[in-house]
Amino acid sequence: MDMHGALGYFLIIAGTALGFMIAVAWAIKSIIASEVTKRYELFRQQLQMEANQTLDQFRKSMAEEKLVFGTMMDSRSDSLVQLYGIMIDIAKNGRELSKHGLNNLPFVIGLIQSVMASTHEFFGAYQKNGIYFSDEFCAAMDVLQRNHEKTLVDFTAAIQAKVATPQDEQRAIATIQKSWSAFENDIPAAIPR
Repeated sequence: MDMHGALGYFLIIAGTALGFMIAVAWAIKSIIASEVTKRYELFRQQLQMEANQTLDQFRKSMAEEKLVFGTMMDSRSDSLVQLYGIMIDIAKNGRELSKHGLNNLPFVIGLIQSVMASTHEFFGAYQKNGIYFSDEFCAAMDVLQRNHEKTLVDFTAAIQAKVATPQDEQRAIATIQKSWSAFENDIPAAIPR
């Protein structure tokens, strides 16, 4: 074999080996790329699934929050309606107490007992539903309630006072009217602005 033949033979073998190595490298690269693509797709799908689950949980949580908030707002509205209705009853009886020239002590005592019952109902409803109101509203109601305790004491004392003469009766009525007036004047101050 001559040198050219050996060199040609060597080049053919080297070319074949190089071609084979390139084919193997391309096949390995294709296999690796295919595996990376599969893993990427699997990771992307898993990430998408987790994102969808998180979004679903968030939507459910928001729906529950909306339901709770809606229920709370409904309860707050109902509580305000209840308090307002009781306050109307108190004001109606208070208007009767405020009239000048009242001279029928049993009638006045009946009115004041109605006012006292409505006031107890009002503060009872407020205490049961205070969670639905702002801190400012609750603070104002607490002040009104503390101030009103003295009024209730005055009302009770006036109701239980011994009445021997018409002047005693008029004094008792005047005391009740004065106590009502003080309570009535505290109401606007209790309403937060």
